[in-house]
Amino acid sequence: MPECETLVSELSRPRVQGRFPAPAYGGASLPNLAVSAYLHAGGKPFPGMLPPLDARHGPRPDPEGTTQVVFLVDSFGWKMFLDLLREPPGETGRKVASGLARFTRPITSVFPPTTSSALLSLSTGAAPGTHGIVGYTEYFPGWGAILNTLKLSPPWAKVPDLAAGKRFTAADWVPVPNLFTRRTGSVALTKAEFQGSAFTRVLYDGAEFVGYLGLSDLVHQLLRVLGAPAERRPPLVWVYWDLLDSVNHVYGPEPRFAQEELTHLLLALASVARQLPSATGRKIHLWITGDHGQVPVRPEGSHAVHDDATLLGLLDRPPAGERRAAFLKAREGRKEDLRRHLTETYPKGWTVLDVEEVIRLGLVGPGPLHPELPSRLGDLLVLPGEGETLYARPPGDRGPEEHFLWGTHGGLTPQELLVALTSLPLAELADWPL
Repeated sequence: MPECETLVSELSRPRVQGRFPAPAYGGASLPNLAVSAYLHAGGKPFPGMLPPLDARHGPRPDPEGTTQVVFLVDSFGWKMFLDLLREPPGETGRKVASGLARFTRPITSVFPPTTSSALLSLSTGAAPGTHGIVGYTEYFPGWGAILNTLKLSPPWAKVPDLAAGKRFTAADWVPVPNLFTRRTGSVALTKAEFQGSAFTRVLYDGAEFVGYLGLSDLVHQLLRVLGAPAERRPPLVWVYWDLLDSVNHVYGPEPRFAQEELTHLLLALASVARQLPSATGRKIHLWITGDHGQVPVRPEGSHAVHDDATLLGLLDRPPAGERRAAFLKAREGRKEDLRRHLTETYPKGWTVLDVEEVIRLGLVGPGPLHPELPSRLGDLLVLPGEGETLYARPPGDRGPEEHFLWGTHGGLTPQELLVALTSLPLAELADWPL
């Protein structure tokens, strides 16, 4: 795959302190993919729209105006795709890998490469700095609190949606309209248990929600949605699958899980393609991608903020963001003391950046930027070294982690930032010799 090797080299080129790559918002990232799908589904350009996907990273759908299916496999990183190619599970896996290789290119996720930021970038076509959700947890001045951005509740809360009152709307959380309100008649397929949650409403406002119970039900629902007569077939279909991410968190990003999971998903999609008329499949374009990759972490590399009294004394509030990309707010006048403590106390492989530099380098996007962004992010960004994390637990919940995550993400390494993008007509899957 010489062309892919060239693209990976370009996307992995160090742009941050000579060490880290950056999201390719100019035409090779998740929000660019979203814009491409939206435009090919007949959507109209809008002010501030990011450019569509560069043709080198995603072949142009043909014909124009076809139904666009964006299938996001949580944790489908570029390395996992390579693992499938190198060691496919059995003869069926070999055929799946061979078919995928012809249609797959690398792109980048967003920063931080994490589910809430990436999914919102995919549904809005905007970078995190524009829609304002920059990490798994984030400080929100309007609520005066750090909130879990997937559950819309404080990180310590067991109950979701505590920050979403009776009058809560998508615009309260993300001021950027999503693509489904701009291109009506669209459909979102995700797990049935997500229906009605505040985050689901923010993501898919304007789209018809279709829930599925498992892989067989997903096949059934896709056949129902995509098999509708042409005049009633939705222009945009967004699909979300989360189980690959779950097993990678529990076991670490081990190739055997990615291989089995991706093989079964592709077999299911091939089943959909074969059960639809060939003429219908040719009018449906499929994009399969991920929101991030994962890296393995070590228990001895997990650093707890509550174990460092000096660090706690320098912080104005608990860390937010990611375990692999923590945003810190210093007490008044203590920013340089905080920086000094981090550089002198923590391992040499750690990187500390000013939030102003994060914004200047375009890590969270080219703009326009959310007006609250600087106050949401704080003063410093900490990127722990290989296999390491920085995490916080609330008072009363201290001690060894009960559920250690052997795989995680959110940092700026190529393994976390680069994801796979498969682009092909759905009918193509029907012809694979599976």
